[in-house]
Amino acid sequence: MPPRLRAPRRRAAVLLGVLALAAGPVSCGSQSAAPQDRPGCVSLKGLREEQLGEVAGPLDGASPAPGDSGVYLRRLYGAGTEPVATVYGKGGVQQRLSDGHLLAYADERIEFADGTVQARGFYDLTDAAAGAAQYIPTIGSTGVFRDKAGRITFRAVRPGREFSAEIEMCPTGMFR
Repeated sequence: MPPRLRAPRRRAAVLLGVLALAAGPVSCGSQSAAPQDRPGCVSLKGLREEQLGEVAGPLDGASPAPGDSGVYLRRLYGAGTEPVATVYGKGGVQQRLSDGHLLAYADERIEFADGTVQARGFYDLTDAAAGAAQYIPTIGSTGVFRDKAGRITFRAVRPGREFSAEIEMCPTGMFR
């Protein structure tokens, strides 16, 4: 009798399905869990991000349009007056969406004294300029952030100049 090939295919399909479900978005667990309830997580709340000088590039105008881009330097502050991190960023307006909103992309390197975070992703620039909270994914590259993933959530206080922010990151194996 010839060997049956269906069972291994079925097992492979089930295994691929399980792997696909397990590879869902990285999360720091439930929103109600305190950081101490999530071992290995880093939660930085109450941050204030301020622009240093002017944006270099066409994003410094009052009416950004698709194709505009720029680079910027910002500082992150905690509760005190001393900066806790430096943000080296570049961004650009990617396209105008069907609802008229602008889709933007940010690429940031956030350097803290105890580690570095990379933040890259798309967000709604129109909503952000109106003060709505936006977020982009983060990956830790060094120090206390190494091997962690999460997101930075930001809200414009003074669009283009000052933002409130928080960073939540957990070990990359923690899924919600």
